[in-house]
Amino acid sequence: MNTPNSSPILCGTDFSVNSQKAADVAAALAARLGAPFQLIHASVIPASPLTQEHLNQEARRLREAGVELAAEVVEGDADTVLCQLAGERHARLLVVSSLSRRRAVRWLLGSVAERTAEASPVPTLVVREAAPFEDWARGIRPLRVFVGADFSASADAALHWIAALRQAGPCEVTVAYAAWPPQEAARLGIFGAIGPADDPAALQALLERDLREKVTRVLGENLVEVRVQTDWRRTDVSLLDMAVEAKADLVVVGTHQRHGLHRLRHDSVSRALLHHAPMSVVCVPTSAAAPVAGPRIRECRRVMVAVDLNEPHGFETPYAYSIVQPGGTVRLVHNIESFRLPVPGTGVSPGELSRKEEQAQQIAACEERLRALAPAPAEARGIVTEVEVTSGQETALSICSAAERFNADIVCLGVHTRHGLTDKKLGSVPLAVLQSCRRPTLVVWPPAE
Repeated sequence: MNTPNSSPILCGTDFSVNSQKAADVAAALAARLGAPFQLIHASVIPASPLTQEHLNQEARRLREAGVELAAEVVEGDADTVLCQLAGERHARLLVVSSLSRRRAVRWLLGSVAERTAEASPVPTLVVREAAPFEDWARGIRPLRVFVGADFSASADAALHWIAALRQAGPCEVTVAYAAWPPQEAARLGIFGAIGPADDPAALQALLERDLREKVTRVLGENLVEVRVQTDWRRTDVSLLDMAVEAKADLVVVGTHQRHGLHRLRHDSVSRALLHHAPMSVVCVPTSAAAPVAGPRIRECRRVMVAVDLNEPHGFETPYAYSIVQPGGTVRLVHNIESFRLPVPGTGVSPGELSRKEEQAQQIAACEERLRALAPAPAEARGIVTEVEVTSGQETALSICSAAERFNADIVCLGVHTRHGLTDKKLGSVPLAVLQSCRRPTLVVWPPAE
């Protein structure tokens, strides 16, 4: 396995002015990171003496600036060659310019820079301006970095890359998430006014909480600005506006690296940013995420228990309190059938008002029964008990949404044995939760009689 200093920084060049900027940035980063620097020119025709002389001139220009490097000509298309060499040499970073020459018949498939960044097995920097990186490398000022994040593995890879960059020099980091309100509202079970003219404050607060916790796990709590913008526009448009507002020198995004027809069927945020962003862009593939150094213990600070008060209950709750860390929170959740609203324009009848009051009383009674399930020693251990009564026609969906709103580290789910043919089989609700819940779930069977 390569050590950080043996992993080179590769830079592609076509001898243009833009590629000279990219080479200057690659040289500055190599010096700051203490990494070898390799300058590559890819040509679809065998190298000629003129091509070799152009490469030698560029190498001399960089060496006169005090840069040590190796330079070579490799036959093949630039994006294919650079991606292949980056993987074979375990490059720390691949650097290309924002505009590069390639055969006109393949322009419709994207520029060399875009194709390289989307296919590269290592983080790839597409350079538009060299000055910010050179100032950062010389210690003149911090690098202003904007990270387009969400709650996926690709965002984790981008955050880990930023963590490594901050070890090499100061960075002012903004991590931002552009959320599409209908999708997030459905995931979190938040219903009500979410039209383009509305301001879903509850949705915003939950997303900011979850994003901050995600960022803190990787980058720590200090010197990172976290922003969530609920927006009905395309994700790339929202992120680009926020990056411009933050006056970013560099935009960092994760990539899923879809290929073939699958690539054509999905909108790519990274591809749009590569094409439209006025600043430099780094694309970090999911495979480049920092590997976990052996098994680690995951702290459980928030444990949610799905309680069915209509069944013999209470046996699953002690497991939640045994799992949660001292000082953590256990939330006990029960779902009741939702109150059906009247048809718009028909008004609210006295019977419907009575039903609504009856449901409020039912919720209060359920909350009291849930609180009674908390073990007496919990408070002495600093464990906070919260209760929530959800209201929905689909109990499994209500449980999954409650777990998302709570940002549960783990969900405890009690199941009940049945006699006869269904003995020791999961019921429909537990099975639906296991199939749909995005959180780790512990299934608790009742004690043997």
